[in-house]
Amino acid sequence: MEHSNLILGSTFSKFREQPKWVLNLIIWIIVVVASVWLSFSFSNVTEQISQKNPNADMDQVKAILGPIQIIGGTIGTLFTLLFSWLIVLAIARIFKSNVKKRSIFAGTLFALLISSLIALVVILIQIIVGLDLIQYKITSLNIFDKGNKVLGAFDLQTFISGYLFTLLLNKTCRLSGKVSIIFGVVFVVLSIAFSLIGATMQP
Repeated sequence: MEHSNLILGSTFSKFREQPKWVLNLIIWIIVVVASVWLSFSFSNVTEQISQKNPNADMDQVKAILGPIQIIGGTIGTLFTLLFSWLIVLAIARIFKSNVKKRSIFAGTLFALLISSLIALVVILIQIIVGLDLIQYKITSLNIFDKGNKVLGAFDLQTFISGYLFTLLLNKTCRLSGKVSIIFGVVFVVLSIAFSLIGATMQP
């Protein structure tokens, strides 16, 4: 992988010596807020609440839930960034990589930014074509079976995230291609496993 011309590989390599991240952080937060707002605005969450509580004031519910969803989603993604950075930092130190902490942070942030941008594009496509954001996800297998959360665990975005994680370890942290691929595969397997567990536990 050292000399291969992988998509986004050169960008991850640059973060090793030029760990610029401020602009990416701002863009990432905007993308996350936009995704949360669109998901809330174009999903049937309020309809579900209305069915359970017919007397509820839907305008008031939207006014309260909207900001909560955006603030909660933003805080949650920031915790995801911190946790992901710590995981990559731990792996880099275990394999004695001399990469700087700022470089790992910049690379981790960029990987999350790309994943979030893809998620935003998917949301926009589903809104445009009129697909329910809760029952369907066009990047997963549940596109063939409405509301099937087990099939939803097998998502193309998971594999893309695994690829980005592999690039981060190989190009930014300079771990070997073999080690990076192994961790990338483990990431994908664990992500699918946790999604399946979550799907089977839901009614």
